Amino acid sequence: MIVPTGESTKPRIRDLGYAPGRFPPGPQNSILDVDGVQVGQVTIHEERGIHTGVTVILPRGPEETALSPCYAATHGLNAAGEMTGAHMIYEWGHLACPIAITNTVSIGKVYDALFLWCMEQSRKRGENDLEALRRFTIPVVAETFDGYLNDICASVIDRDVVEKAISAAQHQPKVLEGNHGGGTAMICSGYKGGTGTSSRVVPGPQKNYTLGVVVQANHGGRPDLRIADVPVGRLLMEEDRKRSAGEAEKKDAAPEGGKAMEGKYPWKKILTLNSGIIVVIATDAPLLPHQLKRLAQHAGMGVAQVSGHSAGRNFSGEIFLAFSTGTSPNKLAEASNGMSYLPPVETQGVDTVRNETIDTLLYAVSEATEEAILNALCQAETLTGFQGRKIEALPLDRVQALLNKYMVPK
Repeated sequence: MIVPTGESTKPRIRDLGYAPGRFPPGPQNSILDVDGVQVGQVTIHEERGIHTGVTVILPRGPEETALSPCYAATHGLNAAGEMTGAHMIYEWGHLACPIAITNTVSIGKVYDALFLWCMEQSRKRGENDLEALRRFTIPVVAETFDGYLNDICASVIDRDVVEKAISAAQHQPKVLEGNHGGGTAMICSGYKGGTGTSSRVVPGPQKNYTLGVVVQANHGGRPDLRIADVPVGRLLMEEDRKRSAGEAEKKDAAPEGGKAMEGKYPWKKILTLNSGIIVVIATDAPLLPHQLKRLAQHAGMGVAQVSGHSAGRNFSGEIFLAFSTGTSPNKLAEASNGMSYLPPVETQGVDTVRNETIDTLLYAVSEATEEAILNALCQAETLTGFQGRKIEALPLDRVQALLNKYMVPK
C-alpha cells in the first residue's frame, strides 16, 4: 500500500534549540530551497512486513534536467555500497538525469525505470535515438540496506512506483523526513532514521548562494551519537542502564569515557547496523566538477559531527553526490554531431567560484549535512517491521533535557 504523504507534527532539531553551524538556512531549510530542484517520494507499507520506498530528485525539474546538465562529482567515505552512474560522472563531470535513493535490492528496478522514463521524455521532445544518446547520462541510483525492518527480498518497488515518485516531485511542496521515501525503514545510530534535509544560504559580493542537502541516514552506532557536541547516545544509554538496574539517583556528571566505559555497557549487544548514508548536495553556486568533488568530500565532516568514530566503518556505504545548478555544460557540438570520428574541437565558457572563496561553501555543506541527519532522527517514528522487529524513535523529550543540561550556548 502506497501511503499518502502528510505533514509531520514532530519537531526538527532547531525546535530543540540546536542550530548547527554559522550560516542561516533557506526558507524551508531544505534542498528545495535551491531554485529548480524538485523532490518526490513514495512510501510503501504492507501487512506482510514490507516497509520501504523511493526518493527521486530532479536537479532542474522534468524537462531541464536533460536539456541543461549539471556539473557533478561523487565521493565515497567508505563506499561499501552502490551509486550507479558514478563512473560516468567521474569521466564526464556532469549528470543529465534524475537521482533516486532506495533500498539495496531495488537498485536495478529503479535504474530500469529511470532509464525508460528518460527515453520517453526524449521521444516526447521529438528527438531521434542519436539525439537522445548525445544528451544521455547513466541514471544515478543510490541505496542503503533496509532489510532489518523491511522484507527486502519481496522487492516491491517497480516502474510504477518510480514514476509515481517522479510525478510527485513536480508538485510535492516539502521533503518528507524520517519514515518517508527511500528512508522508510532505515536505522540511524540505533534509533529510527531515514530521510532528512537542510539548507544554507551563503553570502557573495553580488548575490547570495543556496546549498541544500538531502540524506538517507542508515548508519552509525548509538554509543557514538552526538548532538551539539553532547554525547547524547551514551547519556541515553546511561539513563537506560540506571533505569533497568532500578537506580533512583542519577549523578550530575556525564558518564566517563574510554576504557572505563567498557565494563559498563554491552557494546556487542547494541544494534549497530552499519549500512551507510547517502548524501545528495545541490547548490546554485557555479562550481566545476573538481570543486564539487571537494563539496562532496566535506559532507563527511557533517556525518562525523553526528556519528563520531562510527562513520566510515567496514560494512557501511557512505556515498556522497554534489551537483551545481549554477552553470551547465549544455551546449552540444555544432560542427559535428559529437559522436563522429575525431570531431573538430569546440569550446564554451562557464562561470565558476574562485577557489580562494570556496571555504564558505565547504563549511556550509558540513553544517547542512549534520542538520539533515539530525532532522531525520527527530522526524522519524517508531517502526515495528519485518518479523516483528521494532526500532524506537529517538526519545526527543529526553534529548531535549540533555541538551538543556549539557549544551554550550553559542
